[in-house]
Amino acid sequence: MPGLFGRSSNFVLLGCFFVWPALVAAQLAPSDSVEPSNIVEIDASRPSLPPQPSDFKGGSSLSPSGRSIGLNDQFLTLDGKPWLPVMGEFHFSRYPDTGWEEEILKMKAAGVQIVSSYIFWNHIEEVKGVFDWTGQRDLRRFAELCRKHGVYLYVRIGPWVHGESRYGGLPDWVVKESAARTTDPRFLGFVDDLYEQIGKQIKGLLWKDGGPVIGVQIENEYAGKGPNGGSAYILKLKRMAEAAGMDVPLYTVTGWNNAVWPPGEVMPVYGGYPDAAWDPRPGRIPPGEVYLFRFNSRISGDMGAIGAIRSRTAQTDPHAPFLTAEVGSGMQITYHRRPLVSADDAAAIVPVMIGSGANLLGYYMFQGGENPDSKLGPLNESKSTGYPSDLPVKNYDFVAPLGEVGRERPSYGDLKLFNYFLNDFGPELAPMAAHAPAILPSGPSDTSTVRVAARIRGDSGFLFLDNHVRGLDMPGHKRVQIRLQLPSGPILVPTRPVDVPADSYFVWPVNMDLDGLRLRYSTAQPFCRMESGQTVLYVFFAIPGISPEFSFASGALNSMRVNGGIKSESSNQMSVSAIEPSSSVGFEENLPTGKRLQIVVLTREQAQSATRVSLGDGDHLVLSSQEVYSDGRLMTLRALAQPDFHFSVWPSLPSTHGSSLRIEPQPDDGIFKTYRALGTPRTVLASLTPEKSVTPKPVSLSDPATVPTEEEVDAAPRWQVRLPTDAFVGVSDLFLKVEYQGDIARLSAAGHLLTDDFYTGMPWCIGLKRFRREVESGDLEIAIVPWRDRSQVILDDIAVNKVRDNSPHLLKITVLPEYQLIVP
Repeated sequence: MPGLFGRSSNFVLLGCFFVWPALVAAQLAPSDSVEPSNIVEIDASRPSLPPQPSDFKGGSSLSPSGRSIGLNDQFLTLDGKPWLPVMGEFHFSRYPDTGWEEEILKMKAAGVQIVSSYIFWNHIEEVKGVFDWTGQRDLRRFAELCRKHGVYLYVRIGPWVHGESRYGGLPDWVVKESAARTTDPRFLGFVDDLYEQIGKQIKGLLWKDGGPVIGVQIENEYAGKGPNGGSAYILKLKRMAEAAGMDVPLYTVTGWNNAVWPPGEVMPVYGGYPDAAWDPRPGRIPPGEVYLFRFNSRISGDMGAIGAIRSRTAQTDPHAPFLTAEVGSGMQITYHRRPLVSADDAAAIVPVMIGSGANLLGYYMFQGGENPDSKLGPLNESKSTGYPSDLPVKNYDFVAPLGEVGRERPSYGDLKLFNYFLNDFGPELAPMAAHAPAILPSGPSDTSTVRVAARIRGDSGFLFLDNHVRGLDMPGHKRVQIRLQLPSGPILVPTRPVDVPADSYFVWPVNMDLDGLRLRYSTAQPFCRMESGQTVLYVFFAIPGISPEFSFASGALNSMRVNGGIKSESSNQMSVSAIEPSSSVGFEENLPTGKRLQIVVLTREQAQSATRVSLGDGDHLVLSSQEVYSDGRLMTLRALAQPDFHFSVWPSLPSTHGSSLRIEPQPDDGIFKTYRALGTPRTVLASLTPEKSVTPKPVSLSDPATVPTEEEVDAAPRWQVRLPTDAFVGVSDLFLKVEYQGDIARLSAAGHLLTDDFYTGMPWCIGLKRFRREVESGDLEIAIVPWRDRSQVILDDIAVNKVRDNSPHLLKITVLPEYQLIVP
């Protein structure tokens, strides 16, 4: 539904989930100014090099059904065909196991095809010799759920994984008893036990068994040198993993910050983040090069391995494709640096990565979480364990598209725009080479040069533009055109110049095959392809501020019907322009196959709220402001605050009988059949009772940017929170929206820490279903720790402008019910 994720100049609070300000622009017609065009030249006339066999030594590549996963020096393959998959990080041991299934389904609904996950050794063997694979540590059950729902699983087995975990995930006893991350026999003996346990957990669930596990990452951010480290250490770990039964098609390592690995045995993966919460520098971080297209290096200087020297000249592997595993879809909050990463900050990185040649889009994190309860002490990274940052004890929300409590953020919709594009058009994109423009930006802070790249194979390809950079006020670019030199000659995209709006980022197709009809170019972005009966539906969405135009070769269209747009023809092209973005068919044409091609151009907001679901009768595209996902049989919608469900579906549902609520048909929305269902609303009130606080003792710290001590937390003001005994009746979950001011806040029950938050200026949202027992017992308690030295904490402007003083304030709490509709 348009407007849910609408752009505005101010924050819009939707319950306790925020929409970041971004672009507001009307649909503008191409400029008719007499000013000269801003023409970007890209030479892609040289024939692309054909892919060459890779020397990579993977494991078993065939499944029992004969399916295969492989690769060459340019891209991955699935069943022998080019494959450009989307991968998203989800730490199973950081999320309640009762919620795994629905979060996997939400990731799948967002276009994620591979779930990747660290295996934190200190979550599994915190006590030496005692392995715990129960509850939310049950790797086998998590893998089985991935198999059940048709998503692949990539396990990142360490032994050191980082993930902002204590000692990088190594148990304390391993650190004390061995020379960690070396070929020390004692350390490798401990690792061997861990790997053997992991191997047992995923036995029978590997790709070769017909299971979901397709890859293993060895170690993480490893740059060790010397006789007991280096490539020999990584190779030893791979051999140990193989011996433990982890026989998979793909083995990888992280490739940034002077990483070392044995070429041919493992492949490097890369990434980039919109901010760097680990950075020890004072003040705001300058604009990052993660927003610059890269044509000579796969490494972003924005990556921050602990203790490593940043380098753009690290080891590379020319025989491996450009793969990513850590494209930052958010950023974890640390004590000293608390960046609020907007949806645009995260999503603008994606066209840059893909346009630079990446052929695996791996997000970190896609699903937030929180550290599990421990037996011996906190499991978070901290300065006390030698790291540069203090992290919350529990909270690992990461400002991810799916946050700590499982609710969708605006970035979920923004990233879906690119995920669906890759799901449907990635096979065409994967073999395409990246080409640079003649003039490149002078550096990350250059605002005057148009940031653009092309990926081309033959005469077909895609153009990638980014005009959003976190930390920069990016101006619009006037009268932009791209002159692309192709093997068959030049093409000017678009024919008439357009103004590229500030903070926009998008993809344009060039000579795209629409089921036998060639689209010369479009100034709308391809979103997805659907098919029903004799209809082939291509869905595009309009770039705010750029009027959609579709150009075809002259005479290419024989029976076109245009609905509301303008059809025009010149000597060399036929175009459809001035299409009003909507859920109606913009134009349609008969295909050589005998089927009918329909083109729909949605608004960007409509595309953000569009979800593809699989039901018993096939795939459907659903437009709704609610969360939507399916398990292949049932479709689930979740609504926050009000049980008023609106959704539009193409093709229409065969039946809505048996739904959990009565569904009423509504007037059609273009080609979409529209439905509405109303539930019974509930008002759940929470009571607050202030508790006596203890006068804090003066604290003297050599480093004032260190997290408050437990003594300071114990002395903080507290409030008891009570909900009615029937609070959960008639709802799928309850979310506690806490508006406060102070340094940090904690939620506890009977002295046990449940979750915590570092103040960022945004409401703190707590999912209560996971704490239902504590809610019903009436033991919930909120503590707010006062600011000690606010000058040592780097806050975004929204937080700086909100803080009144250094005293703690619990301003307001609101209980937001979540309602559910299930459609068979």
